[in-house]
This record gives sequence, structure tokens and C-alpha cells, in this order.
Amino acid sequence: MNYELSFIISANVPETEHQAVQKDILGYLDKVGAKVIKEAYSIGRKKLAYPIKKQKHGFYVFLEFSLEDKDGLKGIETQLKLNNNLLRYLIIKKDPAANKQEKKQAARKLAPATKGEAAPAETKKADEAVKATPKVETTKIDLDDIDKKLDELLDQEPKID
Repeated sequence: MNYELSFIISANVPETEHQAVQKDILGYLDKVGAKVIKEAYSIGRKKLAYPIKKQKHGFYVFLEFSLEDKDGLKGIETQLKLNNNLLRYLIIKKDPAANKQEKKQAARKLAPATKGEAAPAETKKADEAVKATPKVETTKIDLDDIDKKLDELLDQEPKID
């Protein structure tokens, strides 16, 4: 089963020690037999939505791993809870269908677009939908005509049922 691990490193931890924290977490994964699919990548220092442990900022890091033994997941969580350098962590079970969809999207982005090639299926469907929508003709309405119509409606006696 594939999982994604997100964690926030405390702003109190110097950036020079972030690699050591990540190595510790990779060590936890190795102990339970997890295999890293995507290496850890950081999106840097971000402001937290609310203070956590009196911290207003943290360093966000993400990685993906596969693990067959669900009991090993509990071991990882225990180690993450005990790590004082982390403010929060989250382990998400990845959907296999989502992985296939990500690969298809990546392949589309990497494929060179030339004039002779046909457009992707989604683009064709969007083009057909645009062509199929009827065109609405707009007519200009004079403001004086609108005022007259409003006056007529306001002058009418209200109907009481």
C-alpha cells in the first residue's frame, strides 16, 4: 500500500539540521520495512494557520512510501509522536487510481505538442462543447424603456388572492 507522509519541522530547529531530522524519519521507515517511492521534498518555511506549541512558522516536508505491513504504520506514528523536532505530521493512504491519473497527466505535460498531432481527448471534448452551445443574440435595451415598464408595474393595483 502507498502512503504519503507530511510533516512540519519546528522553526526552532536550524535549517542546517533539517537533513538530520529527515534522515531520522527515513530511519523510522527503514526499521519497519517501508520503501521510499518519492524522496522527501520541502516547500520551505510557511506561516501556520494557528500557533502550534507557541510556533507561528514551520518547514513543510513531504514524501511518499510503500508499506505492506499495517502494523509497521503504528510504529512509524509512535516514532513521529516522540520526535520533538516535529510540530505535526500526517500519513495519508494514497489511492492507486490517483497514481495512474498523475502518471497520465505527467505524460501529457512531457509530450511535445506539434502542429501535426491531434489534440488530447479532453481538449477535443471541450472544443465540441463550445461548438455545441447555441449562440444567444443580445439586443440593446434603452434605459427609458426600462423606466417606463417599471412605472407601469408600480402603478398597477396589487392583486389580493
